[in-house]
Amino acid sequence: MKVKTSAAFLVALALSVFPLAQAGAQQAASPPAQGQQQGQGQTQGHGQAAPAAATPNAAASPPAAPAAAPAGAPAAGEATPVQPVAKPAPVPPDPTIVAAREKMEAARSALDSIDAALAVEGLRPGDLDELRQRLDPARKDLAAVSDQIAPRVADAESRLNGLGPKPAEGATEEPTIAADRERLTKISADLGAVLKQNRALVLRGDQISDRISSRRRALFTGQLFERVDSIIDPDLWTNAFNALSSEFRALSYFGNDLRAYSVRRLSPLAVIGILLGGLGIMGAVVAGGRLLRKRLRTPPPGEGESFTRLRSAREAMKVLFLNATVAPAAAMAAIAFIGAFEIIPPRAEELVQGIIIAIFIKAIGNAVGRAFLAPNEPWRRLPQLSDTAAALAFRYYSFTVWTLAIAAALNALHRVLFAPVGLTVVTSAIMSLLIAGFISRFLVGAARAEANADTAKETTDPSAIAATGPSQAPPRYIRLFVWVAVFALIGALVAGYISFAAFVAARMVIAAAVLGVLYLLYALIDAFFGEGLSAETHRARMISSMLGLKPERVELIGVLASGLLKLQLFVVAAFLIVGSWGTSTADMMETVERVSFGVRIGNATITLWSVVYAVLLLLVSLAAARGLQKWVSSALLPRTGLEPSLQSSIATIVGYVGTIVAVMVAMGQLGLNLENIALVAGALSVGIGFGLQSIVSNFVSGLILLAERPIRVGDTINVKGEEGYVRRISVRSTEIETFERATVIVPNADLITGMVKNWTHSNTTGRIIVAVTVSYDSDPEEVRDILVGCACDHPQVLQTPPPRVFLMKFADSGIVFELRCVVANVDYALTVKSDLHFQVLSRFRKAHVGMVAQPWAALARAPRDMVPPPPAPPDPLQ
Repeated sequence: MKVKTSAAFLVALALSVFPLAQAGAQQAASPPAQGQQQGQGQTQGHGQAAPAAATPNAAASPPAAPAAAPAGAPAAGEATPVQPVAKPAPVPPDPTIVAAREKMEAARSALDSIDAALAVEGLRPGDLDELRQRLDPARKDLAAVSDQIAPRVADAESRLNGLGPKPAEGATEEPTIAADRERLTKISADLGAVLKQNRALVLRGDQISDRISSRRRALFTGQLFERVDSIIDPDLWTNAFNALSSEFRALSYFGNDLRAYSVRRLSPLAVIGILLGGLGIMGAVVAGGRLLRKRLRTPPPGEGESFTRLRSAREAMKVLFLNATVAPAAAMAAIAFIGAFEIIPPRAEELVQGIIIAIFIKAIGNAVGRAFLAPNEPWRRLPQLSDTAAALAFRYYSFTVWTLAIAAALNALHRVLFAPVGLTVVTSAIMSLLIAGFISRFLVGAARAEANADTAKETTDPSAIAATGPSQAPPRYIRLFVWVAVFALIGALVAGYISFAAFVAARMVIAAAVLGVLYLLYALIDAFFGEGLSAETHRARMISSMLGLKPERVELIGVLASGLLKLQLFVVAAFLIVGSWGTSTADMMETVERVSFGVRIGNATITLWSVVYAVLLLLVSLAAARGLQKWVSSALLPRTGLEPSLQSSIATIVGYVGTIVAVMVAMGQLGLNLENIALVAGALSVGIGFGLQSIVSNFVSGLILLAERPIRVGDTINVKGEEGYVRRISVRSTEIETFERATVIVPNADLITGMVKNWTHSNTTGRIIVAVTVSYDSDPEEVRDILVGCACDHPQVLQTPPPRVFLMKFADSGIVFELRCVVANVDYALTVKSDLHFQVLSRFRKAHVGMVAQPWAALARAPRDMVPPPPAPPDPLQ
């Protein structure tokens, strides 16, 4: 029986060893888990006791012997009976981080390819456009990743800070808080790493974008300053004349291709019908536009009537819109109709675009000229110009617009026909010469008209004069600037820089159109917010009642809104004049700067052109600062209800701040460090401090006057024997206008350190004294009543405190009385005192109150034995 039992046990043991051996082999191939190691340790430590407790004898526990063997080298047929513990499931990665990394990898690949493409020389504008189109999506993806990750990083750090500081080493923390701290720390670290990598890629994308822009500017300015033959060189015109034959031949081929392309699509009759249909649509749109202009045209005002500036501005904008939209709308409608039948070959699309651009140039230029100059409608003309000047300006401006439009169409034709370069250069040269000639002819004609005394009086329509207000003739320095531009244009043509000359000529025409529209919009804004929202108008009262504001506040809001609108329009106009066509003033300076030498100061390299650009920037910034100061002082502050003196202080501070900002901007353009300049200025101040002591003293005193305001603009003061009104307070001196209309310049240090009498410091009231001497036989009560009555009847004399009469003394000649009263405005004290003298004298004579004359008082004080001298004998010669 024992033999059978032992045989059965051995068979079962052999069957159980085989799967355990496989498990052991797998465990040997991979490191065991923590739970498995603990299970093996328990088996090794208690392997003998457990079987002993299960069976009474050792023969029945054969696993005891293999349990005592070393764990690292189990013998064949030996295995532990404890099953292995399964490994914990790995934490899945954050899907946000995974998606962000995928986007970043795609963006990195795109940036690498674009960076490699930029290293290639000879890229064309089309290649740069393609690179830009590939770069923009990558930058948008990177920006999206930043927008998605940054809030989560901030949230994790905020929650981590909310847990408090981490406990010191060795200190215990609540398990829940410790687990949250560990989890948030891991989240913050993972997201922070992704965010840092993304920001590095964003910076790289910005750098690549700057490189593309720099390549584009370099390419444009290189073409702009490319030198060719001069216009006085016969080879230029000879080559262009020789290229005309090939141009006409290419034009013939192009016409044949166009006709063949259309005939393949439709029959010749159908093509002719479509073209006639397009012309009919164009004619219908033009006729409709003319009819609309005729119906919307405002008749001139009647005799004795005039247009307000607001109405003139609205009429100008209406003329601008109608004239600028009709022709382009007709052309685009006709092109759309013809293009719907697909009879225009792809090669001709560029020519069609050039023709549409030319139509836009002509329509917009003509519209601006008619709206701004109003050559045939002087009653709505906004600028103060005579009929002759307006007609002259409109005629030559129309010539320049026509020239630019024709040049745009011809350049499109040259590109389609692959014309020789010489022909394109001659086209640009002719356009530049014609524009320069038209501008010069206008300037000469305007000067001749201005020299004639009768020209200024040709506008006899009173409505036009009333609508336009005072003269708004352009300053002479603008004419000088235009002459300089014309001579620069001609000089560029002679020197061979024809591309630059064409650029300047086109910019001058575009600048005239943009400035004309800007003038009209400024006039409309000023008229609307000035006349339309004035505190006295019905519209302002209606808006104030709706918003619950005072009409003056509505007017103030209007002034602020007009200032913001003007600023936006100025920025747009500056971009259209300077920043269009893919270049700017800095771009043109960059190419010229390469031929200039530079001086290196510290980490900054100062070149000749950087100094010129900084000076120009300084002048523009100073002009903008002065314009802002003038607008604040003349338009904004008068409607705030502040005191005039405080308004003057604010305007002065705005001017100084603007000047400081302008200087800092110019110095930043040079690349100078402001900290180093401050150190240099501090060192210099030690050496020249004694020489500038008085100037610094006056400067500091001026700042004290502006801050503490013991003296304000408009005050009546007396300083060092000079009395008058304070007209202006600057940081160095103060201007005082005396009563004799003389201007006295007083250093600010004298006003701070000296004694100053300010009549209107706290208020404008002032006391006056009227002294009279009456005879002893006069009734004192009657004299008092007369004096008080004269004071109470005067409108400038305040009744609180009431006027009072004092009997001052009994003099030798009579009784001396003094009338003391307070006037509302001390500026009128002398006038009030004079009026009281007239009234007192008049009422004393009516009441028969005797007044003592001064000569009798002198005789009364003389010795009694003094006899008056006899009268002088008459002159025999008389």
